[in-house]
Amino acid sequence: MSEIGEILERIKKEVTPSKEEVNKLSEIAEKVKKRVEEASKIVGVEAEPLVVGSFAKGTFLKGEGDLDIFVLLPKHLGRGVLNTLGLKIAEIASHGKGVKAYAEHPYLRFYEDGIKIDLVPALKVEKPDEGLTAVDRTPFHLQFVNSKLDDTLRAEVRLLKKFMKGVGVYGAEARTLGFSGYVCELLTIKHRSFLKVVEEGARWHPPTLVKLTQEEYKGEMSHLVVVDPTDSSRNAAAAVSRESYAKFIAACQSFLERPSLEFFYPKEVEVSAFEYGEKHSRNLVLLVFETSPLVEEVAWSEIRSSAKGLGEHLEKAGFGVLGVWFYAKDTHAYVALELTRIELEPNEKRIGPPVYLREHAKRFLQKNFKKAIRGPWIEGEKWVVETKRKKTSVLEYLENDSSIDLAPDIRRAYKSKRVFVNEHAIAELKKSVEAFKEFAKFYHRRPTWLSF
Repeated sequence: MSEIGEILERIKKEVTPSKEEVNKLSEIAEKVKKRVEEASKIVGVEAEPLVVGSFAKGTFLKGEGDLDIFVLLPKHLGRGVLNTLGLKIAEIASHGKGVKAYAEHPYLRFYEDGIKIDLVPALKVEKPDEGLTAVDRTPFHLQFVNSKLDDTLRAEVRLLKKFMKGVGVYGAEARTLGFSGYVCELLTIKHRSFLKVVEEGARWHPPTLVKLTQEEYKGEMSHLVVVDPTDSSRNAAAAVSRESYAKFIAACQSFLERPSLEFFYPKEVEVSAFEYGEKHSRNLVLLVFETSPLVEEVAWSEIRSSAKGLGEHLEKAGFGVLGVWFYAKDTHAYVALELTRIELEPNEKRIGPPVYLREHAKRFLQKNFKKAIRGPWIEGEKWVVETKRKKTSVLEYLENDSSIDLAPDIRRAYKSKRVFVNEHAIAELKKSVEAFKEFAKFYHRRPTWLSF
């Protein structure tokens, strides 16, 4: 057997759920389904429980089983009942233990015997294009995948999921912006094995179009399109960012050249030996926000967009952003920015409009003439002036949020933010083991699977 073959056989065995795990999930699923049926009678509306997701398809990884159970309501009731009757049924079925979470509309999340369970109200429709919400087509995904997979292909799907988790591109949620379980299943169905998916992935270049049927794709083109076989206008891979797409291509190329277990089991960064700035001079600024309790998906979406806004703000000011890191956990949100400098020169050169744009040039001269330290003068064809900066410290530029593009919850928390610089930032990060471990990965940058 080849080196790749030996690795894949080992991983297959290690990620296949045991019969005990499958039976436990099946028993819990049946109990919850019965409670949904009983709750629907109490509420006075017909509701059908349907188990969906990776458990229903038999593609979940060992030790990572959870349950997604839809509460299907009659379509004629309209989407408004999802937030009322649908949630009421879910609340009763969860024995009041459910915590409200949000996707396109609310659903309930709770735990039973250590298993995470999502109860998701949805409308029962006859065709995918009749759906009124994004989740209404999910039962059709389940039907399609189960009609195409056998136990051999399910093992291949698990290999692909484990590989994607190992290289950091698994999951369509805001934290990762990667490949969903459904996309993993579609890619495996298309190419018939994990290895074929990897071989194809190594050759991808944008735009990549993956189709499982002969129907013409009717949606918008992107760097990666995996056409949903149940709806030819939908890109099932729409959540995959360009970065996750590129990471997957690079990981596929590297695995084929230098196969190893590290693609599936990445090495942990040694945070105990972590020394910030040991090899490279760095200027680090850390912002810590105390937010109201947020659903994980919302928290990651908000901190991602806010981190981008902070990076753009400091780059525009002239601090030279080398990297931006963000992390969210419970009521804490972190943004770290690596900069080329944390203090700007006291003077700055301002470049104005070309002299032939008469009115614009006049306004520039009127605004800067009296406060000029040198000039104005003409450089090339533009007016230029040297003036004294109002602010020079990065802390000053972070005081006010009025010119920073921030998400709503982060903006509300901005006034009470805490800011740390260099070694003080590291000391603050070390207070959270999880946050510090994630920051250490960001700092080292190089994927653990990459070798030459």
